[in-house]
Amino acid sequence: MKPTEKADMKYTNQRVEILAFLRDHDGHPTVDEVYDGVRKKLTRISKATVYKNLKFLTEKGLLEEVNVKGVSRFEANFIPHHHLICRECGRMEDFNSEQLLDYSMKIAEEIEGFTIVSTSTNFYGVCKKCKESKESEEPKESEGSKESEESEESEESEESEESEESEESEESEET
Repeated sequence: MKPTEKADMKYTNQRVEILAFLRDHDGHPTVDEVYDGVRKKLTRISKATVYKNLKFLTEKGLLEEVNVKGVSRFEANFIPHHHLICRECGRMEDFNSEQLLDYSMKIAEEIEGFTIVSTSTNFYGVCKKCKESKESEEPKESEGSKESEESEESEESEESEESEESEESEESEET
């Protein structure tokens, strides 16, 4: 069933508010984020109710669920698009590419005996924020390792000097 078709289901206040939140929310919220958002209007709603309704709405084709790092995220955006998913922080954003969409449709046309109703393409990598954060930490690590190397060399030098002094005093005692 296409999301634009009316699903055969009862539209409860909870479902209407969940769908409205996802429609108005930019991004791919988790169950907790949907719960926090919907709870502003429906103060007595439980997290279990939100979870059950998200699963139900997904089964009915009104939502899509994407699992990122073991966490379910939901969206109501059915305009064909792809996702960029950060392996570091789990951040997820939509990525639109007409070229990739055209290529997918061309492949779909070549498949015989199978009707494709949707596609999902996820690109995994490291987002700009995490990459910049990692790069800013690298010099600190190398500086820290230089300092520890210098400290170790200094300690070795001191031990060597102490050992030489000890040997010299032993020699002078023998004579």
